[in-house]
Amino acid sequence: RARLGILGVRLRVAALDLDGEENDKKGIIHLSSLPPFLHPDKLRHMMEQFGQVGRVYLSPEDASIRKRRIKFGGNRKMKYSEGWVEFLDRRLAKRVAYTLNGTSVGGRKRHNYYRDDMWCMKYLPKFKWSQLKEGAVYNNQVRKARLEQRVNQARRENNLFLERVEEAKRRRYTEARRAKKGIVKPSGKAPRGGPSGARPEGHSGRVGKRERQAASAKAKSAVGREAPISDRVLDNLF
Repeated sequence: RARLGILGVRLRVAALDLDGEENDKKGIIHLSSLPPFLHPDKLRHMMEQFGQVGRVYLSPEDASIRKRRIKFGGNRKMKYSEGWVEFLDRRLAKRVAYTLNGTSVGGRKRHNYYRDDMWCMKYLPKFKWSQLKEGAVYNNQVRKARLEQRVNQARRENNLFLERVEEAKRRRYTEARRAKKGIVKPSGKAPRGGPSGARPEGHSGRVGKRERQAASAKAKSAVGREAPISDRVLDNLF
């Protein structure tokens, strides 16, 4: 079993090495500009005249530009801004790029829409197809992160709104119960003795500190004052 396991690992490593060697043999050409409204299938058909072609990718134009063109009555077909073509042979890709760059597409005159357009291509040394997808993967991840952030923010705002709605419902319910029982919330403090200075009903009978001080001062003043003695009372005494 151990020998079989080691053999399987060696086979997998050998397969990975073969894949790496095959990828190293491939060559990629970059087309900085394309004939207008050239589709990937048509480009593949053109490039297959020179050798075996692997993958083809064309970058579409901006959606706003296409929408504006259609709005003003232009061509409704998809237009591509740049493209990449993968050849299975690196040397063939280099030769095709050096030969066709700066030349016209050519071909027969009849029913050939791209005949007078020019090729603008360049061979990319040490460039892998995976590097082409890194930008698209990164943009998708950034878009996904921003979308999640917006969704979370909208969820938080929605939860806060619902909490405030529930709080307002509870407040209205409490006010309705108080109004039903006849309990009115006081708006301010009334005078201590009322409008006439009398104590309100249900007072506990306790006298405040100021009242006790006023009563004691009044008693002292009454004791200190002597009543005047009349002359008739003095005549009777003497």
